[in-house]
Parts: sequence; C-alpha cells; structure tokens
Amino acid sequence: MANLGESIDVDNIEVDNNFEPLPAGEYMVQVTDSDVVETKAGNGLILKLTFEVMDGPSAGRKVWLNLNYKNPNATAQRIAHEQIKQICDAVGFAGHLTDSEVLHYKPIRTRLTIKQDPEYGPRNEMKKFSPLAGTAPPPGKTQPQGEPSTARQTQNGGAAATSRPGTGGRPWGNRAA
Repeated sequence: MANLGESIDVDNIEVDNNFEPLPAGEYMVQVTDSDVVETKAGNGLILKLTFEVMDGPSAGRKVWLNLNYKNPNATAQRIAHEQIKQICDAVGFAGHLTDSEVLHYKPIRTRLTIKQDPEYGPRNEMKKFSPLAGTAPPPGKTQPQGEPSTARQTQNGGAAATSRPGTGGRPWGNRAA
C-alpha cells in the first residue's frame, strides 16, 4: 500500500477525453518523444514519434506517427524514409541520423488529414513536413527569397533572440554546450 500523504478529491477532477481527430489543415508541431520498437512480426523496426501541436486552439494536443524505417516491405520502408527525410529537412538536420533526439523540440509545419480507419474510426494522418517560415534551411539547401534566416520577427518588427544550433528550444531552456 502506498500512502499518498494527503487525499485527492477525485470527485472534483475533470477528465479531458477528447480523442476526436484534429481538423484537417496545417499545424505548427514539434517532436516531444521518440522510441524505436520492433514490428509485431519481429522482422523490422518502427520509429515512433510523438508530436505536440504548438499553436492555435489545438495547442497541446498530441499526434503520433509510426515510421517503418526497417521493414521487409520495400514500399513501407521507402515511405518511412521519405517522411524521415522531410522531418530532418524541416528541422535543419543533415547527415546520418543515429539518434532521434536531434529531432526533438524543433518547431516545424505539418499537414494533417483525417483517415477513416475501419477498426478505430477516424484518425489523423501526417502527410507533409516543412520548415517554419524564417528558419534556416538544411545544409546544402538555399533560403527562399525574402525570408530571414537567423531570427524570427516579433509583432513589433524587431528580431527575437534565436537559440544556438543544437539546443532546439527545449522546455528546460538552452543550456551551454
């Protein structure tokens, strides 16, 4: 038995059971968690990403993406690799991806659609990933004309401070490297 030290009045706790899919559209999101697991058949690997919506009325909601990056089905593997490439380009990562944590806490834009799942009903599906306007492009890519590359603009037109490369706007702050 575990003594809680004080009582919790569970009768007065409201639970948010909103599991409805988000409306289709463009969202600013960031990866907040990732994991690698084996496929059910045990013959492949899945990169499981948890995204959090960062703006608008859906801020704080989660969206999940499972990528079959190592799979005997060549089509499933190709699709996963293409989506991983889009995410890496959107966060400004180039090279060999060995640790998914480099994708964490870096805001990007995604397009959500609603897919009808015969077993579970409607659910969100992530279709496209792109950098936010005003963010630096991945190495080897050119910055679109007319967009700043090192600072975002505040509402009054001044430049806001930017985080150092690799720190990614983590919720616990930008620590010195």
